[in-house]
Amino acid sequence: MNDHLADREWLELGHPTIADIACFPYTALAGEGGIDLSLYPNVLSWIERVKALPQFISMPGI
Repeated sequence: MNDHLADREWLELGHPTIADIACFPYTALAGEGGIDLSLYPNVLSWIERVKALPQFISMPGI
């Protein structure tokens, strides 16, 4: 995922899609499963882009 996001802002098209919405919670909460996301800067940037979307509603842990 980190390599995939190296040259794009979103997982598929040039804008957020259902793919971003579907992958976001699992990825954003990876730390709770012991996965250190600091090793994946492109994923971290993508998480911040998703969180900056209009009408984004957070959930516990994010």
